[in-house]
Amino acid sequence: MSSSMRAAAVPLPLVVRSAGGCLLRDVEDGEIIDLNMGYGPHLFGYADREVLDAVADQFAKGHMTGLPHELDARAGALIAELVPGVEQVRFANSGTEAVASALRLARATTGRTLVVTFEGHYHGWSETVLRAGKTALHMEGTRPTDVVPGALGMIPEALAHTVQLGWNDPDALRELFARDGDRIAAVIVEPVLANAGVIPPAPGFLQLLRELTGRSGAMLVFDEVITGFRVARGGAQERYGVEPDLTVLSKVMGGGFPVAAFGGRRHAMRMLASNEAHHAGVYAGNHAALRAVVAMLGKIRSLPGLYERLEDTGQYMEDTVREVFATEKRPVHINRVGTLMSVALLKGSAEPSAEPRDLRQLAALVDFPRHRRLQTLAQKEGVYFHPNALEPWFLSTAHTRDVIDKVAGALQRSLVGLG
Repeated sequence: MSSSMRAAAVPLPLVVRSAGGCLLRDVEDGEIIDLNMGYGPHLFGYADREVLDAVADQFAKGHMTGLPHELDARAGALIAELVPGVEQVRFANSGTEAVASALRLARATTGRTLVVTFEGHYHGWSETVLRAGKTALHMEGTRPTDVVPGALGMIPEALAHTVQLGWNDPDALRELFARDGDRIAAVIVEPVLANAGVIPPAPGFLQLLRELTGRSGAMLVFDEVITGFRVARGGAQERYGVEPDLTVLSKVMGGGFPVAAFGGRRHAMRMLASNEAHHAGVYAGNHAALRAVVAMLGKIRSLPGLYERLEDTGQYMEDTVREVFATEKRPVHINRVGTLMSVALLKGSAEPSAEPRDLRQLAALVDFPRHRRLQTLAQKEGVYFHPNALEPWFLSTAHTRDVIDKVAGALQRSLVGLG
C-alpha cells in the first residue's frame, strides 16, 4: 500500500477490483457500500461517465506537454466563477503541494515567516506543516498549543515558525495577534474541521479570523481541499460568508484525478503573476487533470438545485443513522455539514451534554477500540467507512435513500453484534 492511511485498514484490509457509483467490488467478489469514497472527491460517485469520457478524449489528444494549454484558462475561469475569493489560480498535483506553495507565497508577500495553525487541522505532509494532530491526542501531557512533529524523520526545526492554537478558541486567537500580529505571515485553517470530527466553526470565529488577519497584514488561507465544492457550490467561504486571501482546492474539483489548485484575488496572487514568487511542478496542470476539472466543475455549474439535493441526502443519512444508534441505545457523536459527516461511537451510555467545540473535547469522548470493532463488523455486513472514528463519511449523488436504508440495516446488525 502506498499511504500510511491505508495501513490503518489492517487487520481487515479491503482490496478493490472495481468501483462504480457508491459500490466497491473487492477481489473476493464481495459488494460493499462505500462511505469513504476515495476520501471525498467523488461527488457524483465512482466512474462518472461524463468526467471519464472527457478525460479519455483528452488522452487521445495528448495528456501532458509541459506547456500552457487552453484548458488552463477554461479550468481557471470555472474556479473563479464558482469560488468567491478567487480571481487568479495556479494548479498543482495534490493538496500538500498546493498548501506548501500557498504558504510560501504568503511569506513572500508579507515578508514574514510565522504561520498559525489549529490543532487537528490537516494541511498535508510537507515539512513545515505536518503536526501530530489526531495522534497527539493519545500522548500524555500535550496541550492544544504544543507543536509536535507529525512523523518520524522530520527536521526538528522545521516547525519552528509554526504556532498552533485550539480550534474555536477566540480568546487565544486575540491574545496571539495582540502579542505577535506583526510577525504572522498567514493563518491557515480548514474552515470546517473536516479531517477530525467535522467540527464546524463556532459562530463568528471565521469572521474574527478575517478581522484579525486583515488588521495585522497577515494572509488568511482557507484549506478547502475537502470543503471546496462539497459543502456548497462555492465551498465553505460561500456557506459561511467569509472570503480568505488564498484558497486551496482539490478532491471534488478533480473528481478523483490527482489535481489541486490555489488562488485568490489579484493582489494576493501578484507575486506569482509577475513571476517573483516560486511555484513549479512538471505535472502541475497537466492536460488530463485539467480536463477532469473542466468536466467536473462544468457539471456542477450546469445542475441547478444540486446542493439542495445533496443537503437532503445528508439530512436523510444523519436522521437515519441517529435513529439506528438511538434504537440500539448507543451513544454517538454525529456532526454534519452538507454531505460531509462524522459518526463516532462514544464511551459509556450517555450522550454528551454539549457538542464538542474542538478536537480534544471530541477525542476524550470517543471509544476508539469499540468504534474500530464496529467498523470491522460493518465491513463484514457490506458497508465500509474509515477505521479511524475521527475520519469523516463522504456522501455523493449515488447514495440514494435505498442505499442509505441498506447502510442503516448493516449498522443496526453491527451494533447488535458489538455486544
